[in-house]
Amino acid sequence: MTFRSITLTFLAAGVALAGSASAEDKAPLRALLITGGGYHDYVTQKKIVTEGVSARANVDWEFVLENPKKGEYPKIYQQKDWIKGFDVVVHNECYAKYSEDEGINSVVKAHVENGVGAVMIHCAMHTFRDGKTKEWDKLVGVESRRHGAKFPIVVKNVGAKHPVMLGTPATWTTPKGELYHTTILPSATALAVGFKDGQQDETKQACIWVNEYGKARTFATTLGHHNETMLQEGYLDLLTRGLLWSCGKLDANGKPAAGYGKTARLERDVKFRVLLANGRTERFGTGRELIRSGLTLDFVPCCGNE
Repeated sequence: MTFRSITLTFLAAGVALAGSASAEDKAPLRALLITGGGYHDYVTQKKIVTEGVSARANVDWEFVLENPKKGEYPKIYQQKDWIKGFDVVVHNECYAKYSEDEGINSVVKAHVENGVGAVMIHCAMHTFRDGKTKEWDKLVGVESRRHGAKFPIVVKNVGAKHPVMLGTPATWTTPKGELYHTTILPSATALAVGFKDGQQDETKQACIWVNEYGKARTFATTLGHHNETMLQEGYLDLLTRGLLWSCGKLDANGKPAAGYGKTARLERDVKFRVLLANGRTERFGTGRELIRSGLTLDFVPCCGNE
């Protein structure tokens, strides 16, 4: 196949899923996953997150997989009303080098003024870290600028009575990990700390928390560098409860609000909205149409292999 010489920099796929016909069912929550930026296997994690959460809760997805050049403002955030129509945005991105305060503040403002929930995963804590503004930190709920060595992380539940943590073990250990150094803000509530086995006092850091800023609720975890961690059933259970909490759809017992739990779901055709490097938008009704178009997607290598 001969591919057109054009760079695909933005890809969003709306995964339409139908719930069961129960009278208790609600319209699915609309979630936007923003991911990309290198250093992680974001292609696989996109699948893990969207499928894992939708197997547990009544959630439909669109996703953006974008790898801007270092220092460039991600195109998704340049789109007018990019957050409109969504109940929650899951930030599993690594856009650390963009540093213009105006652009960073605009992203935060979209969450805070529209009351759209936020889920922050791993490198989202370091996204926009080079900016002078503190607005991103206020939305995230911590300040974090670096991480330590990689090792399995012992996670200790310190917020056992919070709905997000109900059903979570008192302690568990991730198969792999990269522990971020965090300073939790007064607006946030720590739910778990992580540390290296046998070195709790020396390595302990907040690794799961919730935060509120303006109208926005944020659930965040620094756990999730490795696919092996994300694939744990407990991780996906926790992520789902956190997402529901950020939307106000988690009850006091840590269960989805009526109509937002697991439903009998049927896959429909996946539709694609593609923003090209020249700013033009194309839409495709199926993945097959997208493949036949000859467009190719630029990827930043994962895991720092640049």
